[in-house]
Amino acid sequence: MVVLPALFTTLLAATTATAASSNTTTSSFPSTLNITTITAHNNQSALECWALDPGYTTSAQAGVSGTAMISLGPITGNASNILIPGAYDGGRHNAPTIQWVIFLSGVAHITLPNSTDEAWVVGGRNGAILALDTKEVSAEGHSTVYPTQESTLAWEVPLEKIPGHRVLHGGACVVGEEF
Repeated sequence: MVVLPALFTTLLAATTATAASSNTTTSSFPSTLNITTITAHNNQSALECWALDPGYTTSAQAGVSGTAMISLGPITGNASNILIPGAYDGGRHNAPTIQWVIFLSGVAHITLPNSTDEAWVVGGRNGAILALDTKEVSAEGHSTVYPTQESTLAWEVPLEKIPGHRVLHGGACVVGEEF
């Protein structure tokens, strides 16, 4: 069974805008990718909406030449594919390392112990977050619950460093501002 190509296609859809046709130019794409980030301030986890810098560029890569692409940062370590059952409570935890968490399916509800801020992440096109609240920067971390009966498929991709970005606002990105 070959699963990787389908999952890779889903990952691309989750992290970049897709072209409507081979004649589409990057002018029809947004300038950057906005991403919900679990970061930390004063030793407490916080949600922020970030715009990645330097933004989209035009790809010259074979097979996707002329489309928009954005760097998600250099990775380190081992990327993981995680299968989470429906109605699962991940409890309160810190991010194990700075990492992308890419939800390909399912729903994740993220809350903070010292805030009313929350993020609802639906797997698919806008299902990626940056989790940066490691124990070195956040005393209590965050909580994640998977509230539906649907299983969640997620990829964790550890990063070498935090990608370039601008903070757009406190709180999670809202529907419609992801791109």
